Amino acid sequence: MTRAQQVRIIAWWEFNRFVKWRQQFIGIAVMLGLSAMIGGVTKLITGARGKQVEVAVVGAATLGFPLPDVDGVTWLPERYGDAEALRAAVAADSVGGGLIIAADGGGEVLVRRKSAWTTRVAPAFTQAHQAAAFGQLPLSAEQRRALEAPFAVRITALGTGGGASAGSSRLYANILLGIGLVVLFNGFASLFVGITGEKQQRITEQMLSMVSPQSWIDGKILGLAAAAVVGTVMMVATALVAFLMLPRIFGGSVPTLPPPPTELGLLAMIALVTLLGTAMWFAFMAAIAATIDDPNSSPRGAMLMIPVLPTTLAFVLVSRAESTVAQVLAIFPLTSMAVLPVRLLSTAVPWWEPALAIALLAASVWAFRRAAGKIFAAGVLLYGKEPTLAETLRWAREA
Repeated sequence: MTRAQQVRIIAWWEFNRFVKWRQQFIGIAVMLGLSAMIGGVTKLITGARGKQVEVAVVGAATLGFPLPDVDGVTWLPERYGDAEALRAAVAADSVGGGLIIAADGGGEVLVRRKSAWTTRVAPAFTQAHQAAAFGQLPLSAEQRRALEAPFAVRITALGTGGGASAGSSRLYANILLGIGLVVLFNGFASLFVGITGEKQQRITEQMLSMVSPQSWIDGKILGLAAAAVVGTVMMVATALVAFLMLPRIFGGSVPTLPPPPTELGLLAMIALVTLLGTAMWFAFMAAIAATIDDPNSSPRGAMLMIPVLPTTLAFVLVSRAESTVAQVLAIFPLTSMAVLPVRLLSTAVPWWEPALAIALLAASVWAFRRAAGKIFAAGVLLYGKEPTLAETLRWAREA
């Protein structure tokens, strides 16, 4: 049996080990049922009106404008004659709340306990006060509308596709990156179980006499990555069905999908970076998993969060995509999966930068894959003792 045949058999076995089609479709049905239930409850909540609260007001005559409408509040402007009487009434729970208007502007809301309606008072009074102030100015309706209108600014990228197509390309690029991250986190758990589990089987030593450790780890990476892709596709398809169908069921407005992107070359480059980055992190985590005896107790399980760090950096660099730091991180293999798309979507990037980043990512995939094979070969024979960091680095250098 050739090495390629061994890798294919191991990959197919690992894939079928974690992908159970019957359970996948049952999971989809359960997710759709829960989505429908959540949608129904949400519609009931949004359609329900809260209980009206009676709020007494002192000093309403000093406002200079009528008391504004506030959802869930009924104003009682003449219930109490002064602020002290109102305070006593609120403390005794004789009224739902109180509002004291100061003569020099502003007000004080009185409640016995925290209430949701209080957050709606200030915005309503601010809007009413501004409308009253505008009404006192010698302005025509046209002048008032001109003052209230925002200054319109339209951004057009010449030669790179602008307007709706640019926004659509950005959206689809973000979807690609999101899918890549979901694949990673879907696959990491099965990757740790699938690799550490071999160290607890006595048949492992016999397997090593028939299959090389590199072929074994290659098959595991391919099979478990394929299983993670299937799980992610099922999840995305379920979410898309719920997104499009639930509004029809509950009578809401049906959302429209964004127009197809026009910057296909840019999206293809981002898709390639996402694919290579996902493969690199799978190989990296395979090497980490090969050093762990028990994933439930080993502190090295926290290394599952390492791929989150580049994504965090990408969010920070969105407004600084033209900086030298962003350029370096867009080329560095451990961060390029998240940072390079930010630069491609935010600023002009020289042709050599994505080419170099892709080449380094491909080299990192090969290097981490070789290191994972060497570490797995040594680590699988050291059950009962997790190798130290120095030993792990020495095995990786030997790759």
